[in-house]
Amino acid sequence: MVDGVSAPGLSSLPYFHRYTEEALDLCDVLSSFNAQGKVTLQELCRVMGLPGKLGGMSGGDVEKYYRDGRIREIAEYCESDVVNTYRVWLRYELFRGRLSNAQFQASEEHLVEFIKAREGTRPHLADLM
Repeated sequence: MVDGVSAPGLSSLPYFHRYTEEALDLCDVLSSFNAQGKVTLQELCRVMGLPGKLGGMSGGDVEKYYRDGRIREIAEYCESDVVNTYRVWLRYELFRGRLSNAQFQASEEHLVEFIKAREGTRPHLADLM
């Protein structure tokens, strides 16, 4: 919309309806859609025994890092968040019974393979395994 691009079918997708299966906000779901019960990704990772955020950067630091020209660090932070969110989502799907234990383990193994294949260009991700 910002760039004036036409996408007539996009508005009919369920993604724009917050409480559907097609659009899952883990933060909302895991807090029972209660603003007072919100938990951070870092807290979820800590409770689940996952590494969580590395290097001490948080979302609140992004603007300063951007102003300082530290774009690579922002990208690494975002990539780490994606891996952490994916791993929390896998556990959520296992808990819901939408993934079997074998499917969960296979997904974790594929993630490890994905990260190992990128060790040379994405070394920061290795710390998440």
